[in-house]
Amino acid sequence: MKTFKDYLEESNTLQAMRYATKAHSGQTRSDGKPYVTHPKSVARFLRKYKTSKNLDKLVQAALLHDTIEDTDTTHEDLEKMFGGLVASLVGELTSDKQQIDKIGKKEYLSQKMANMSSYALAIKLADRLDNVQDIATAKTPEWRAKYKRETLGILQRLQSERKLSGTHSKIIKAIKAKLSEVE
Repeated sequence: MKTFKDYLEESNTLQAMRYATKAHSGQTRSDGKPYVTHPKSVARFLRKYKTSKNLDKLVQAALLHDTIEDTDTTHEDLEKMFGGLVASLVGELTSDKQQIDKIGKKEYLSQKMANMSSYALAIKLADRLDNVQDIATAKTPEWRAKYKRETLGILQRLQSERKLSGTHSKIIKAIKAKLSEVE
């Protein structure tokens, strides 16, 4: 039987989905689909692989994971609407474009993922899993090969530099399985 808290969490998750849809309005993925399909898929993968008493908060963060980076949303906006945990996770998942330009995307993501919280890493891995879903047909063969190398390098470093949970390992296995479709 659902508790009142369960209903509040579901309500906040629906609010997060609506917020992400509005914030990403007008943005599209490389395949032309509305951008919000991506955070929704990340949330679905997270629900599939993760068990936690905080799962609803993690799903909210997954839905909102690109809002600070790609929209005019601020950390304060998210904290006010969804609380500290969700805002902190989205902040952790937000990339620093200057650092990427300085050290390169692969190195930046390798360092960032090796040092982020376990919750944020689960979301980030679900994000990468969604990003590789269409890898066998995405863009050019050269782009696919580069993205595969980059992803495998990040995962290898991650597996050698930090303790991974069962959830992390399951998502990594799913990413590698999808990448195996690319020659």
